[in-house]
Amino acid sequence: MTLLSEHDATTDGRPRPDAGAVERGGPLRRWAGALLTVAGLAAWAGWLSWRMARPMMSVVGFSVLLLELVAFAAALVVSAGLAAGGAPRRRDRRRTDRRRPLPLLLADALDLGAVVDESLCRPVGDDTGEIAWARRGIRVLGEQRPGRSGMDGLRDAAWSVVAVDGLRRVAAIALLIVVLFTGATPFATPPLVVALLLGGGVALVAIGHWVLSWGHVRPGSRLIWSMSSIGAGLGDGISRSGLPIRWMATMSTIVALNLGVALRGISDRWTHGLGPMDRDARIVAMSLAVAFVAAGGVALARMARPVVGFYGATRRLEEDSARRLALGLTLLVAGIGFVAGVLPADAVAAGR
Repeated sequence: MTLLSEHDATTDGRPRPDAGAVERGGPLRRWAGALLTVAGLAAWAGWLSWRMARPMMSVVGFSVLLLELVAFAAALVVSAGLAAGGAPRRRDRRRTDRRRPLPLLLADALDLGAVVDESLCRPVGDDTGEIAWARRGIRVLGEQRPGRSGMDGLRDAAWSVVAVDGLRRVAAIALLIVVLFTGATPFATPPLVVALLLGGGVALVAIGHWVLSWGHVRPGSRLIWSMSSIGAGLGDGISRSGLPIRWMATMSTIVALNLGVALRGISDRWTHGLGPMDRDARIVAMSLAVAFVAAGGVALARMARPVVGFYGATRRLEEDSARRLALGLTLLVAGIGFVAGVLPADAVAAGR
C-alpha cells in the first residue's frame, strides 16, 4: 500500500501503521459491500424515478430535486472509487484512526498516495485544515484528464467528492432553511413504499461503503464531515474575527437551523407569522433539520475549542459561557418549536 506521506509520522505526531499491519480485504467482504451498495443505489434510483415523474411547479421543488441528483451522483462516484480502490485492512485501525479526518481515512481506503499527502493539506491562513482539504479536493477534480488510468481517475474523483462535501451541504441546509421559513413544499407526500425506498437505499449505500472500505468510512461519517467542513473552499480561508472559520461556520449553521425549527413550529402552532405549511412536510423538514443539528453537534465536539475571542479581547471562560448560552438558548427554543410543530392540534388544545 502507498501511504499518505513518505514520513514516518503524521503532522500531529501520530505514528503511521507499518506495512506489516496492512492486509488486503478478502473477496467475500468486497462482494458483500458491492452487493449492498448496488442494492442501495437501485432503491435510491427508484425514489428518484418517482420524484422525476412528478411535475416541478416551484423553484424550491426543482432545486431540491437538483440537489438530490447531485447527492446520488456523488454516491455513485464514491461507490465506484471504493470498489476500484481495493481497501486495505489495518489491524490497529481503531487505535490509529482516532480523530483522523475523513479525507485521510478515505485515502487509506482508496489506497491513494501521491494525490492525498498530508504535507499538501496544511491549514490555510490561521484556520484549521478542512479548508485546505476542500481546496485540494477541488484541485484534484479539476486535474482529471481522459488520458489517466480509469481506476486512478475513479479513486481520485471519489476522494475529491468527499473532500468537497461541505460545499454541497451548505447548499442543502440553505435550501432547507428557505423551506422552513417560506413553508414551500418541495414535493407531494410520497407513499410509504416510495419513502422506504429512499430511507432504505441511503442506509444500504452507507453500510455498503462501510463494508467496502473495511470500516474506514462509517455510516454517518460523511454527514458529520460535511458539517465540520461546511462551506470550506469558499472565500480566501483567512479568519478576520479571531475564531477558526470552520468552527464559526458549524456554530452558525446549528444556530440558524435551531431558529428555523423554532420559528416554523411556533408560527404554525400559535403566531402564524410565517406562511402555513403542510403538517407532514413540516415534520419531515424539521426532523431533517434536527438530524443536521445533531451531526453538527458531534462535529463541533470533535473540533478544538478556540483559545481567544474577538481579536483576542475576551477570556476563555467568557467565550465558553457565550458559546454555551447561544447553543443552549437556540436548542431550547428549537425543542419547543419542534414539539409544537409535531403534536396534533387537538393535543395542544386538550392541554390548555
